This record gives sequence, structure tokens and C-alpha cells, in this order.
Amino acid sequence: MEEPLATYTIDTNGARRVLTLHWHGFVSSEVYREGMLEALKTSRQGAYICWIMDTKDMKVIRQMDQEWTVATWFPQFQLLGVQKFAIVVSDDIFNQMAISSMIAKIRPHIQATVEYFQTLQEAVNWVQDPQGLSTDDFGLFSIK
Repeated sequence: MEEPLATYTIDTNGARRVLTLHWHGFVSSEVYREGMLEALKTSRQGAYICWIMDTKDMKVIRQMDQEWTVATWFPQFQLLGVQKFAIVVSDDIFNQMAISSMIAKIRPHIQATVEYFQTLQEAVNWVQDPQGLSTDDFGLFSIK
């Protein structure tokens, strides 16, 4: 049986200001970086304050792409003002380790509240819950 094409899709909900980035399969460095940058661009254009990174069907992320994410992509992500960042955990243990490693490196600096979920629906429910979203400019955040 042939593997499905490894790629990504981006869904948005303007009314709820949610961007969802779905990953599928083992993506090349080129596709990974393209998807991550396209999500930044889409988020800037739509002023999305909640992100869902759906890695459920994603395979391992190469070490060089992990380093790129932390060093190059993350500083751009910080400028977006995202308040909630949900991660749907991959079924692939190597992807889980890669995501955990990246989050551990950025957690001391990230302004958004980050939570992990087993299903996309759980992540959607969390980001759509208005509790924990700060609407003022005092930089308040919620801790779960």
C-alpha cells in the first residue's frame, strides 16, 4: 500500500480567530518550512489569536528543522500575539519527542498558553473556550 502524500493543510475560523495547521505524514524540510511560514503569513493576515497544531498524523521532524523552528520560526510566531497554542499529539513517538524538545526550548519565552491534547476535538474545545483569553493589554495569562 502506498503512503499518502506527506503535506499540510491550514484551516481558519475568522469568527473565533482560530488557525489550525494539520500535518500529514513524513514531510520534507521544504514542505515543513513552507507550511510553518504559510501559517505565519495566514495568521498575520487574519489576526488569529488561537493556534492548533494538529500533528496527529505527522511523522518525525528532522533535527535541522527542529533547530530552524526554534531559532527562525519561533521569533516570528512571538510577534503574532497568539494567546492559546494547542498541540494535538502525534501517534508517532519520534514526532512526540521532537515536539516536546522544541516546546521545552521555547516554553520560557512563549507568551501563549500551551496545552497538549489527544484529539483535535479536545483542542478545538479548549481554544474556543473564552476562559483564559486576556482581552486587556496587561499581559495577563492563565495557568492550567
